[in-house]
Amino acid sequence: MAREQLGICAEANLHGDYLLLNALDGQESFIRQQLAQIPALLSQLADHFSEAMLTGVVAIGASYWDSLYPQARPAGLLPFPVLESSELLMPADSFDLLLQIRSDRQDVNYLVAQQVYQMLAPAVELVEQMRGFRYLDGRDLTGFIDAPEAVRGRKRRELALLTVEQEPQFAAGSYLHLQRFRHDIKRWQLLPVSAQQAIIGRNKADGDWLPLAQLEADCHSLCFYQDKDRKQPLPLLTQNMPFADLKQQGLLWLSCSADSTAFETLMRQRLGLNELAVDAYDRLLDYSQADLGAAFFAPSVSFLEQFERG
Repeated sequence: MAREQLGICAEANLHGDYLLLNALDGQESFIRQQLAQIPALLSQLADHFSEAMLTGVVAIGASYWDSLYPQARPAGLLPFPVLESSELLMPADSFDLLLQIRSDRQDVNYLVAQQVYQMLAPAVELVEQMRGFRYLDGRDLTGFIDAPEAVRGRKRRELALLTVEQEPQFAAGSYLHLQRFRHDIKRWQLLPVSAQQAIIGRNKADGDWLPLAQLEADCHSLCFYQDKDRKQPLPLLTQNMPFADLKQQGLLWLSCSADSTAFETLMRQRLGLNELAVDAYDRLLDYSQADLGAAFFAPSVSFLEQFERG
């Protein structure tokens, strides 16, 4: 039975580090060997720092997969979707590797990131390192609860992990999409709470839906559903974390899914390109602009070990 990477379905942590890497030419054999060792290292360090609740994920970029694992490719692994909208832009980037490290101790995150990067450093270049944190009681910097209806327990696995029936060779793997959004916090904070709630579609204090009569078709929260009645949420498990300093603030948005099409459906609905809300784009995008987007696949630990030697 395939073993998933534990960071995919883990519950929220206080701190997160995200390393985006590009591989040097001709280093595929070395990288395969190192990637196969990373889950064991994470497990060892998680035991050593048991109170930190350490987890991590290794994911391979859509454009790099065939170079690293030419034997087989996940059926739905595609580059980050490029969608045209006259009003909005969602950038599409390409990175070879994503390493996500999460725990309840920032010093542990730093130690793990340092060790993992040293393992790979001879064969990769670090393009971007991003750091997120848990804000208050799990809120975005807009002040609203992030994913107030997020699933728990076994349901997380059902959303995020492929089954043997879906893709036998990639069972316990997951399709990942990463975006970075920069918020215009000053403009957002000038809005009265009632206007903010209309944009999000939820009550700011507790995350409950606004009454149906007050719910706008272009509110942010409706974008995450496949129907206007809010009975079929998109099959996405999100692991979002704010990032901030006094100059810039935003959100690191990471989704995991067993459904390779779910993220593009969300994108279309946010941009007003879907029949659910034609021309009614997500109003939050007037205050939050994406400046990075990339697609990855996180294979199972079993897959990483099986193809360690190519």
